[in-house]
Amino acid sequence: MYTIGIDIGTTNVKACLFKVPSFELITVQKFPTPTKYDEYGSEFLMDVIWSNLKKAIKKLGTAIEDMHLIKTISISSAAQSIVLYDSLETTLKPTITWYDPRSQQEAKIINKHLGSKYIYETTGIVSHSNHSLTKLMWLKNHKFNSFSQMKKWTCLSGFVAFKLTGEYATDESLASRTLLMNISNKSWSNDILSTYDLDINIFPKIVESGEAIAHLKPEISKKLGLSKETTVAIGGHDHMAGSVCTNLKSTGEMLNSTGTTEGLLLLNSKPILGDLAQNNALSNGVYVNENLFTIYSSLPTAGYSIDWFINTFLTNLDDFEKHTSKLHDIYIDNPNHLLEKLILYIPHLRGSGPPDRDFNAKALYYGLRDSTTKKDLLFSTLVGLCLELRVLNDIYDNLKTEPTKCIKVIGPAVKNPLWLQLKADILNIDIEAYKIDEAVAKGAAIVANLKQNFIKEVPEESFEVYKPNKKNHANFSRYYNELYLPFLNTKKKFDSFTII
Repeated sequence: MYTIGIDIGTTNVKACLFKVPSFELITVQKFPTPTKYDEYGSEFLMDVIWSNLKKAIKKLGTAIEDMHLIKTISISSAAQSIVLYDSLETTLKPTITWYDPRSQQEAKIINKHLGSKYIYETTGIVSHSNHSLTKLMWLKNHKFNSFSQMKKWTCLSGFVAFKLTGEYATDESLASRTLLMNISNKSWSNDILSTYDLDINIFPKIVESGEAIAHLKPEISKKLGLSKETTVAIGGHDHMAGSVCTNLKSTGEMLNSTGTTEGLLLLNSKPILGDLAQNNALSNGVYVNENLFTIYSSLPTAGYSIDWFINTFLTNLDDFEKHTSKLHDIYIDNPNHLLEKLILYIPHLRGSGPPDRDFNAKALYYGLRDSTTKKDLLFSTLVGLCLELRVLNDIYDNLKTEPTKCIKVIGPAVKNPLWLQLKADILNIDIEAYKIDEAVAKGAAIVANLKQNFIKEVPEESFEVYKPNKKNHANFSRYYNELYLPFLNTKKKFDSFTII
């Protein structure tokens, strides 16, 4: 038996074939997420995604003798972006990217209409231009035909599920990122819908993560070469789906998911809706497994900082890996050699994340000398990313009932021992690195197979542990408290300054 997991990411779309119950990765097909830029901002090209995905799914099937052995397809995706459809079920443009800031004004207006406290207590998230409601209001306010012609909408995962089954659905985890769901009862908020004159009939039905929405449409099963009995499910918000592979626990553990952005995920038995969470812009969500909830916050420029550094100072990814490998050896043998040349880096290349979300925030290097080398800048960039993560972790410490014993890491960071050791030293927590091939797609597939009773438990994954070095942690803590935080607080005064 086999299963397909699909990951619609910010940078790439991946379709993966796994063997059940081991979830061995048989083969993967991937392509860059097609994105268009215009005078308004950025949008995902959904029809191109669908065209490429059909080809990818057909190619997956060539890796096995009988495609009818593929029993489930489960889709995970980045959150917040929504796809609109007209009465003929045609996709309407634009599908605004989740990170597009064009609806900042709408986010402020929503806060004014409903009140920030009411919004947080209802939805569990702070009104922000990332969220789906602000994008809908932007389309309405700018009189886009797509809003007036809209008869249905779905999240990104729901788009693929609709194309495969003809059913409009979204799972609870993605619905909880829209600013439209009452997180306590896991249903669309009637109050918010009525405030903005949104018809409940245009909304997709909310399903549990991994639940079988429907079988493939007959014409699709024939075109793709799959059985008509193949079920389709939504595996959820990508960071949450990826966490499933690590068997994340609700006590003593957190997930650090790395990619274009970098996030911290904490599991809870109920939403955390108090002032502390709201004032620090932490996002509640519905988890993809075990009837749990999440606190999740992301830093906008984690992997993006590394991409920027490679494009600016290096040749390619191999060059980056070569340099960081040498730096790792130096750091382990003689950390002071690198620490004494440390450049302060605040990674706000795309603005700042929680606790002070600000699109106007700027990145900063401080401490450059004529003797500063690319090696010094590279090491300092990784340190800066870890210090930014500590800001978030310190906030989480005030929410948790038990201390964190370990942070489980997935994504590109697991291939970089230097970055992992710096996380351990700066956060002073054991780091468990899960070198999982295609963790998000795999997690989505596991969620569906658990929910549909094809498997009884999550397969065990191996991991590598990075222990904190007490002396290095003491040095970084002094640097963090005496230099990093004062610079971070002072920098806010300059982020909004513009020269006209």
